[in-house]
Amino acid sequence: MFRLRLVIAILLSSLFVAPMFLIGCGAKKEVVKAEAPQKPSKAEYLDMLNKWTKSVKVYDGFDTRLYASATYKERSLREAYIRYYSASYQMDDAYRKSLLDREVNEADRYNEFFFAAYTPEDRWNDFEQRDSLWKLFLEDSAGGRVVPVSVKKLDRSDPLLREMFPYFDLWSSAYIIKFPKYSETGKDPIPNKDSKYLKMTITGIIGKGELIWKIKD
Repeated sequence: MFRLRLVIAILLSSLFVAPMFLIGCGAKKEVVKAEAPQKPSKAEYLDMLNKWTKSVKVYDGFDTRLYASATYKERSLREAYIRYYSASYQMDDAYRKSLLDREVNEADRYNEFFFAAYTPEDRWNDFEQRDSLWKLFLEDSAGGRVVPVSVKKLDRSDPLLREMFPYFDLWSSAYIIKFPKYSETGKDPIPNKDSKYLKMTITGIIGKGELIWKIKD
């Protein structure tokens, strides 16, 4: 009788352990390995922003007349901008593509710059005015030279500007400056495939400065 009870106990125990073992095996099969993390779109964008941003200080003797920073919205920067912007706002692929198409179209038509300028006198910070104290020129190493087709002053209180262009501070004014891709007499675009640099010249009666972007060696 004792032996019969022992056999029954062993059988019941094995029936309980087997399902638990199978459940454990099933749980292991459901574990999914995490994918390797990709480079964050923000870090990628900031790297590109740093690459295409230049700064200059203009002095009159020991006095500062202008401190300016400009970002050349080169095509690769535009693409990084859209990736970061669309990821931040969780946009779907269709909307992200429409934004990218618009940026690419603008890159094909203009040499565009985000431009932030500080002057100790507010009245000197008038780049958007037709009778501005300043003149702007863009040229490349091939000798092409153009003036802006538009200079638009932006709302300095816009928080998006400070997020996307962290060097833009509370004491500066921001602008979008567009130069044409072609000069009036030129057949090749500015810059062309052989251009080594782009240079923006800022000049006026109170000073002169240059911002230079290296295109190729």
